[in-house]
Amino acid sequence: MRFLSHFSMGIALATAGALTVTAFPAEVQAQKKKKQKKQKPPKVSKEFSAQAGPVQKAIEGEDLASAKPMVESLVAQPWTGYDKFVAGQFAVNLGGKLKDTSLQELGLGAMVDSGFTPAEQLGQFNFYLGNFAYGAGRWADAQQKFQTAFDLGYRSNNIGALMAEAFFKENKFQQGLSALDAAIAAASATNGRASEDWYLRGAGIAMKSNVPALAAEWTYKLAEAYPTGKNWRAALSVYRDSAKLDDQQNLELMRLMRKADAMESERDYFEYADAAGPRKLPGEVVSVLEEGIAKGSVRGNTAYTKETLSLARGAISADKASLPASERDAARSANGKIALATADAYLAYADYQKAATMYQTAVSKGGIDTARAQMGVGIAQAGQGNWDAAKQAFSGVTGTRKSVADFWNLWIAQQAAPAAAAAPVAPSAS
Repeated sequence: MRFLSHFSMGIALATAGALTVTAFPAEVQAQKKKKQKKQKPPKVSKEFSAQAGPVQKAIEGEDLASAKPMVESLVAQPWTGYDKFVAGQFAVNLGGKLKDTSLQELGLGAMVDSGFTPAEQLGQFNFYLGNFAYGAGRWADAQQKFQTAFDLGYRSNNIGALMAEAFFKENKFQQGLSALDAAIAAASATNGRASEDWYLRGAGIAMKSNVPALAAEWTYKLAEAYPTGKNWRAALSVYRDSAKLDDQQNLELMRLMRKADAMESERDYFEYADAAGPRKLPGEVVSVLEEGIAKGSVRGNTAYTKETLSLARGAISADKASLPASERDAARSANGKIALATADAYLAYADYQKAATMYQTAVSKGGIDTARAQMGVGIAQAGQGNWDAAKQAFSGVTGTRKSVADFWNLWIAQQAAPAAAAAPVAPSAS
């Protein structure tokens, strides 16, 4: 029985709304005026000047609407160089007065294509063009313009997130996540770390892509950047629901969820208890359900809670009594199967030292799933706070368990980091 979390849907919908920002080409005009004060611009051609005069008067007149076709006609002509740049300025200026974004876009396009846009403004201009395209639903055009602006060093107005969204609109998940990853890297380099919403969005899209490796990658990023209990729960829930873990792997993940203070709903506790099994690991089932009841997350009077606790409590005495004999049998056995089962039992009772020893015995004897035993070694070492030994064990896990082991190693790094930061610095030799 699996108690699937509803959290995944919340993550998938996180920041799902359009991220469009309003472009203000008036800023372009203001910056151009500052530029013109510093250096004299090149002159337009006589041919352009002759046609532009009436257009300028129309723009300065009271009937702005009548000036629009004149400006559109002027921009449409095959001007080059500075003539084209100034024609674009006419369109931007009139478009701003009319609040006509299509005219503003036409003008900015001409200015960029003219080759006369100052290098320091090319990124900004391309961002505006990308934003216009985004607002109009021209996703491919938006992608190209945003990418150009980003490559030119433009970082304002959430450009990286907008570029990613332009890819997501066309279900180009890989490209969008790559763009979002680049945006996160750039923001982190400048500000220390990117917005939490960007990580949430990446995790949701990665899950939507139905590629488990992507879901693991992005939920890992979320927990790495913002290691709160809430985000650990988000990360592990999204990964769990997309990776299709078996009961043992799910138990290994749920143990981490508990360690990371990410157990929240009754559903979490029920799934943990179900994965452990009231007859298989009764001590752990009792421990986790009693913890949930104490926190107010689990109702003690439900049929599931009462039945599961009754079964588990009834099995504990005999289970504990069997452990010494199991330990002796494990030592005599030709393979590690008995040692593995005995280690599981000790781990369930939080006897981490004996559990680690028995898991290592199971590995040395062989004949078992080595990755499963290595996970056990890592969890048992983590339970004792032996971070280096735990990390070494988890780092040796391969196959389908590797992502779960990577999550454990991330959590270990976060536990070890505060201790390292608090350690006294040795005085330097003088």
